[in-house]
Amino acid sequence: MQTEAEAFLQRIRAYPDDDAQRLIFADWLDEEGDPRGRFIRVQLALAHLPEGDRARPALLAEERQLLAAHRDTWEAPLRGLTSGPVFRRGFVDEVKVEAKQFLQHAHRIFDAAPVRRVHLLDVGGNLPAVMQCPYLSRLSALTVYAQHASEPLARAVARSPHLAGLRVLHLGRNRLADDAAEHLAGSPNLPALEDLDLSENEIGETGALALAGSPHLGNLQRLELRENRLGPGGAEALAGSERLTSLRKLGLGENEIGTPRLLSLARPHALLTVPVLDLTMNELTHTGLQAILGWRAADHTAIRLEELHLGSNTLNDAGAVVLAHSPHLAGLTALTLTSCGIGDEGVRALANSPHLERVDLLDLSNNPIGETGFRALLNSQYWRGLRRLVYSPLNLTHEMRKALDQKYNRPPRRV
Repeated sequence: MQTEAEAFLQRIRAYPDDDAQRLIFADWLDEEGDPRGRFIRVQLALAHLPEGDRARPALLAEERQLLAAHRDTWEAPLRGLTSGPVFRRGFVDEVKVEAKQFLQHAHRIFDAAPVRRVHLLDVGGNLPAVMQCPYLSRLSALTVYAQHASEPLARAVARSPHLAGLRVLHLGRNRLADDAAEHLAGSPNLPALEDLDLSENEIGETGALALAGSPHLGNLQRLELRENRLGPGGAEALAGSERLTSLRKLGLGENEIGTPRLLSLARPHALLTVPVLDLTMNELTHTGLQAILGWRAADHTAIRLEELHLGSNTLNDAGAVVLAHSPHLAGLTALTLTSCGIGDEGVRALANSPHLERVDLLDLSNNPIGETGFRALLNSQYWRGLRRLVYSPLNLTHEMRKALDQKYNRPPRRV
């Protein structure tokens, strides 16, 4: 006989994205004196509050207290089936599960909780079967990480008829090469995909061109390709793609982009059309940076760059000068320059740039910058929007550190 609580849970499982169903259940739990009702309300509130909201600390503290008191009870239905449960919006939302367990017990897992995110472990020989499992249609996010499954993994994912609702797909560290990228790019079975993570693989320029030309990835908002082999040609193709029209974040860290070939590209400035661009650890020098930034807007390229991450590139002071002189950075709100060999001269150039007035976050950590450089920043007439400065305190006096923190790193006011 179905209990009253089970009737509520059945509706939540049927409509996992509908907060109204959860709030109705929370009302009933409150009437029953069950603390799970309050927990649902707290997590729903957190899900809708922005990171910097002043109400978050108190809600996070209450969330921790409720979990500490009741986690064992609320996780019990999944015990022995999954590991690493993560609660969101009042229920277990994310789990890790071995592929064999998933095949054998998927019905029990999804009966126990409205699970939406799964990390598949020990895929091995179960790969073809698990990708044909109808329960995959319940998911919004799927991760298969560090299974070294190579091309068969991408092929199985691309051919699965049960991933039409998937919004997040993470396939990092799986020895995926160009053929794997081609499988994913050519698949019509991932129409809702918004976040694709293919980091720590072996994808080269051919694979990048396939992804850039995909007619099926138009909803993609985040593409993470850190630690591959795209090269400058692959980077240019992805950033300038006319197919990936929804792309907002492109992760290209450690992709051998800063090679001499960068200088021969027709449109290296296409990289400026992505709002959030990560070029960390690409052996970029000031010359490579000039190739990307030092062009005249004759082809009417739409500049959308808002965040630029350039950490661990050998830019030195000359690179900081290139950044300071580029009018194409006028919309920038975050700039990361950690470990770039920038000294006082480079910071003075940045401080005197009229093109960086909108920068809200500046990361200059692990650079050989002294008091002269930071004083230029403090006295700048341009950096009016800067609210957070990340820096290395070594070789700075207490007075200078205090002045920097008072101006740029004030803690939020408590209410």
